[in-house]
Parts: sequence; structure tokens; C-alpha cells
Amino acid sequence: MATVKCPYCWATHRRADLQLQCGERCEETARFRTRDLKKGRCPHGNLPQTRRVCPSCGRDLLREYVDSGGRNIAIIGSSDSGKSTWVGVLVHEFQRGQVSTRFPAMSLDLLGEASRVRYKRDFDTPLFQQSRPVTQTASALRTTPEPLMFSLRFPRQRRIGPVSVAPVVTVFYDTAGEDVARAQAMDQLISYLDAAEGIILLLDPLQMPKVRELVGGTAKTRFTDQLHVVNRLSELLRERSRTGVTKLLRTPLAIALTKIDLLRDMFSADSPLRRPSSHDGYYDDEDGQDVHEEVRAWLNRWYDSAFDRTVVNTFHTYRYFGLSALGAPPLDGTRLSPAGVHPYRLEDPMLWLLARFGAIKTKGKR
Repeated sequence: MATVKCPYCWATHRRADLQLQCGERCEETARFRTRDLKKGRCPHGNLPQTRRVCPSCGRDLLREYVDSGGRNIAIIGSSDSGKSTWVGVLVHEFQRGQVSTRFPAMSLDLLGEASRVRYKRDFDTPLFQQSRPVTQTASALRTTPEPLMFSLRFPRQRRIGPVSVAPVVTVFYDTAGEDVARAQAMDQLISYLDAAEGIILLLDPLQMPKVRELVGGTAKTRFTDQLHVVNRLSELLRERSRTGVTKLLRTPLAIALTKIDLLRDMFSADSPLRRPSSHDGYYDDEDGQDVHEEVRAWLNRWYDSAFDRTVVNTFHTYRYFGLSALGAPPLDGTRLSPAGVHPYRLEDPMLWLLARFGAIKTKGKR
């Protein structure tokens, strides 16, 4: 039986149980199931709204999300790891940046007025028009996080008949670092992570004492142990997981080391992180494996080998990445680098998940 996870409250419902609501011309505002329609009209004899409604929270569900079985992707990390910046630049790159050039047949469209308004206000305007950093995500204790929904559309060639389009509707949630580090807003975090079909964990190298001392970086917050973040993640996932504690968690985990523009001198001249991404119309798994091993070795040397051992003994499917969302550190809390936004390998974790979802092809598997 086909099910749908609401992108607002994370409740799961059978598609047949999604509700309709009385239309604007009806004096009532009742909600009812599709099978309660009478000749295409609501119980009061009027035309209903066309959108389905979540029975749990009453929010409208976009048809493209319902029909495509939207993919929920969670983004998690400590404060200052750059989660909001990563999301804002990622959408730009898939729409009109380097990723759109390397995947020319793909298109990205923000879904729903709420997503379009939020992206313009919270991401596009500060990053690409005002050249300033995005605002940190507020705790879920203070405000309910609003998802950012977009549809990636890929053409599908047929031997007979017209070309079809395969949409992958993606829902991104951006958690506040303080909620993860301090175990705040637990119920909301657990529901959010339980609904995720892929998780992207962003690691801030400046939260690692040896690295901060070496590169001379500063942070607005005190150190947050990145091992503590991955431990917290596994605890949250197991709260509702049907997987026993003796088994590995099945949700794919992309672990991305951010701000590698600050770490360039810590990698050798032949490091895969010194060469641009080679994902050109497909996911290059050989390149991905090279980066995976490089980041793993870096973490063992410069951070803590216990981190990788914890990941290995917790997650069934995971991969390490290295990226820079901006390409250069901001001048201060209100100004980006004069060079502007020049991301580096920013898209790699998302492409890996898209390949796992079957949306893009994979080449170079070992």
C-alpha cells in the first residue's frame, strides 16, 4: 500500500487516507476522505479543493510531492558547520551554477509559494545579492522549522513514445546546531530524522581543537565535539527504529567535512580533494571512493580515530566527503569574501544520495 510522509509533521499515511477540504465557495471548512466524495463534490454539494490534506496536521500537500513519493533528506550538524549556507548554495548550483552545466538535461524547481519565498528571503538575497552570510537556524523550541521543497526533474528516454520526465521531489530540513548538541526539541528531531531517507552530516573542522589551532580560525561558539554529534544522531535514529541495537542503522549517511578551503595546505598535492569534482552527468563512484578514503585518513590524523570507528559500528551505508560551500571564509559576520560565492565539491553528497535513489547513473564502481 502506497504511503506518504507529510513534509510538515512527518506523520505517515496511506495515500488513500489523505483528505480533501471544502472549497472556497463552500460555507463549511470540513475535511473528508476521497471516497466520501459524491459525484466529485464535497458532502455539502460543492467542489472541493484539489490539493490533498494531511489528516494529522491539516497542511496542504502538493500533488507533485504526493505523486512522486517525495524524498526526505535531513541535514544535521553542530552550530557553525554551515548547514543553511550549504542548502542555499546547493539550490543555486543545481538551478544555474556548475552542476546545471554538468547535468544539462536536469532542472530544479522550488515547490510551493512558501519554499519560493523562503529561499529568496533567507538564502538567495543574502548570499547572492547582498554578499553576506545567511542567518543561523533558530531552535525548534522557538519556531517550527519550515521545510524547503524542490523538484529535480530528469528526462527519461523511451524506445517507443515521447520522452517522459522523472521527478525527484526532495524535502530539506535544516536543524539548529544547539538542538543537536544539547538534546533540545527531542520529539521534533526524532520525528524529523525518522522520516529521512538520507542524512547529510556536516562536520565543522574549526570545532576540532588541533585544526583550529593550526589554521588560526575562530568560531562564534565554544567547541562542540563532532564525535558527540554523531553519537547524538545515532541515539535519535534508534528511538523509533525497528532495527535492534545489535544491527547497523540502514539510513544512508553522507558525512561532509566543510570549509576545506581553509584546509588546503593539509592535503598533499596529489590529493583527490585538490582536483575538481568529476561527476559529469553521472555519479563517479571511483572519485567518490578516493575522496572517502582521503577524508577518513584526515579525520584519523587531525581529529580522532574514534569517530570513524563509531560510524563503522553504527551505520550500514555511509560515505565521507570534503567540500566548501563558499570557496573562501567570510570577512566577518556581515560580509562574504569580495570574490563572492565559489563553491567547491559542494554537490557531492547530494549526487551520492541521488545515485542511491536511482535518479542518476553511477559509473566507476569498484
